[in-house]
Amino acid sequence: MTQSKDTAGASERRNARTGSNLAGAATPEAERATLQGRAPLADASTTADAPVADNRPGVVGGESSVPAAGSLLEQADELARHGDLPAAAAALRAHLTNEPDDIPARRGLAGVLEMKGDFVGALGELGRAIDARPDDVSLLCARAGVQMAMQRYDQAEADLRRATKLDADSAEVLFNLGMLFCKKAKWREAIAPLQRAAELDANHAAGHYYLGEAYNQTDQLKLALSAYEEAVKLQPNNWRALKGVGIVLDKLGRPAEATAAYQRAREAQRR
Repeated sequence: MTQSKDTAGASERRNARTGSNLAGAATPEAERATLQGRAPLADASTTADAPVADNRPGVVGGESSVPAAGSLLEQADELARHGDLPAAAAALRAHLTNEPDDIPARRGLAGVLEMKGDFVGALGELGRAIDARPDDVSLLCARAGVQMAMQRYDQAEADLRRATKLDADSAEVLFNLGMLFCKKAKWREAIAPLQRAAELDANHAAGHYYLGEAYNQTDQLKLALSAYEEAVKLQPNNWRALKGVGIVLDKLGRPAEATAAYQRAREAQRR
């Protein structure tokens, strides 16, 4: 089966760490998961009440000013959701100039930089965050995700092994470890952590997708089909999972159903 592991994994991690807020919500291709880094960029209790009349960081009500922290974070979140990543990064950097110890915001900046393709910058921000919180499992997973995007698999595994020692039964750690094994084509090794991750977080579509990949590559076709179908149930437009369904149905000698799955995959990919 033709693989698109690196492309799929990067998108899933991004969506899992960035999304409706910059520090975490997940959907495959996704996402960075709702599995990875769920801390919101700005807690509602810190959000400034004053309306923002201009999208540019530092401009409120048409007058040049220094917005409250919550306002900058809100702006960054809104800008990122609308695809203006340079402005989102600028807002986060402005906030961090005044609040350098705001780790969720620093992680949010790392997520924006990763979406921009600035992996080195993202690693720098995550490194600073980990220096401040060396035992933060979610930060270690986030850095491992960026390392995977750069195909630095040994460094990613080192972070994940460290995270495992801190929390061996974390769904986030187990999912990332399983995804790493998939990227390294260690399919049998991927199954156990992905199975356990699915038990701990049954609503994580990317976890089921990668479990389907591991089963498929080890010729456990019925299990692969079940895992892919679970991913599709959770995320109907996950075209990779739909394609996986088609591939397994073909292998099982069910060509008409496979054709329907491939068609759904093509339609989902165009959306």
